[in-house]
Amino acid sequence: MNAFAGPLHHVYVHVPFCRAKCDYCDFASAPVGDAPDPGGLDHFVAGVAAEWERERTAHDVRRLHTLYVGGGTPSLLGPDRLERLLELFRPHLTPQAEVTVEANPEDVDVAFAAWAARGLRVSLGAQSFSPDLREALGRRAQADPTAAFGCLRDAGVANLSLDLIHGIPGQTATDLEKDIAVVVALRPDHMSWYELGVAPATPLAARLESPDRRAPLALPDNDMRADMYRRIVQALSRAGYGWYEVSNFALPGRKARHNLAYWRARPYLGLGPGAVSTVGARRWTNVADPAAWALALAAGASPPREVEDLGAATRARERLLLAARCGDPVPLSEVVAILDSDAAGQLAAAGLVSLHSGTIRVTRKGRYVAGAVCVRLFRD
Repeated sequence: MNAFAGPLHHVYVHVPFCRAKCDYCDFASAPVGDAPDPGGLDHFVAGVAAEWERERTAHDVRRLHTLYVGGGTPSLLGPDRLERLLELFRPHLTPQAEVTVEANPEDVDVAFAAWAARGLRVSLGAQSFSPDLREALGRRAQADPTAAFGCLRDAGVANLSLDLIHGIPGQTATDLEKDIAVVVALRPDHMSWYELGVAPATPLAARLESPDRRAPLALPDNDMRADMYRRIVQALSRAGYGWYEVSNFALPGRKARHNLAYWRARPYLGLGPGAVSTVGARRWTNVADPAAWALALAAGASPPREVEDLGAATRARERLLLAARCGDPVPLSEVVAILDSDAAGQLAAAGLVSLHSGTIRVTRKGRYVAGAVCVRLFRD
């Protein structure tokens, strides 16, 4: 299947608002403080409605298999606005559609949990169960992720995912084991456990470059981060989770279907400030400024956006990169133009890729270093 071709069944809604931006974050987000302007949040929902109507018509979207509301902090909208947002898409959702809403622990209360228990999948951003490590990340809110998880479970939310980070400044092997122990005890249906990436020009990058002499901040070294990664994979695999993508783990039947659509290069629409869409050979990114985005839609126009035409070579590279994350086989016919056949043979001999029945696949061993494997596989 050609990358990003086929019918369009997947929508992502980007909610850019958050109370405060964490020090490591470089996502398109707009801090609004502890008392966000209700009118601004209502205008956002109206803007999504307008953009959805434009894009749904333009791309003849009829049936949605997945809907993902991410951010930012979608739970900041509250149950009433979130419900109005989801109502826009309900006429197009299939009976078995997966609908995911990201939430922060500080927004989870009895009312939010009761609303989410109406068939939603919730992805709870924990980062770490250690308050000290969350503080090292510059996480302003310190609500207890364990209590929030329990509130959601008690309300009847049947599909719960946790987001955690490893390789945090100051994190030790003992710290990691404590986080693993909490995860195993809570037994979420799905886990996303990412290695921290320090993006340039973020407050965290500045703190690492000029640490406080009284409390120096340092990342775990490369060997320690690699050991942490291996330990996470081993522990979650033993606990019954399938390692189905480089940073994602799921109990049987609980893989994130929306994310799998990305990794399998399916076309998708992104709505909201800063959202990305990829359909066929075109990719576009909305302006990140919520005001500019909303103003254009209120005037009946498309929001300002950057558009990229994806050439065949770019689509082939992305097809291989995405499949490598999950260990999915890719027909050699789809990537032969960008593949270094000599490198593929060497990597196969090392057990990092498999060449079989006219396909190429990154092995479980190769998935630990999937990005580096793909760099070697590319002809250029």
